[in-house]
Amino acid sequence: MENDIYIAQKRISTENFLLKLNRQAHQLEVYKKADGQALRKNYSIRKDFVPCEYTIYEKIKEMPCLFGREDSPTPYGVFDIVKKSKVKEEYISGYHKKYERIKFFGYLVIFEDYFIHSDLYMDRVTSETFEQAEPISNGDTGTAGCIRVSQKNVEWLLENIEVGTTVIL
Repeated sequence: MENDIYIAQKRISTENFLLKLNRQAHQLEVYKKADGQALRKNYSIRKDFVPCEYTIYEKIKEMPCLFGREDSPTPYGVFDIVKKSKVKEEYISGYHKKYERIKFFGYLVIFEDYFIHSDLYMDRVTSETFEQAEPISNGDTGTAGCIRVSQKNVEWLLENIEVGTTVIL
């Protein structure tokens, strides 16, 4: 149960979700806004407590992920999603040690050039062909700082997570 619930004090959030990078478990955790009963279920709270001044999130999903290597770490902090792509929209990046240009399909921008995105592909792969192509990122143990999740998970994020959603890194 530990770390399955987050409480934001005196902050009324309009966002339905909260994302958290769990570096030890190599998971991107997804929390959904919950009612006060989730808090009472997990913690001893006095009966006259009024949870309406708090935003409560309960973990609903974990996504295996990679994040920044020691030489190019993912920043620590609390950020908001500032931009998101359409599902399967391509992005060309120059942040790869071996290849000058690579692509990924679908992303959420966390901070500056730090994204949550899918597997990496050669730049000749297109949005029509990437599902049949072999990702060049198979076997990677870390990233250049971004958070990388499966294509299926990035598509779920794009369908459910809004710009403005808080991300704890």
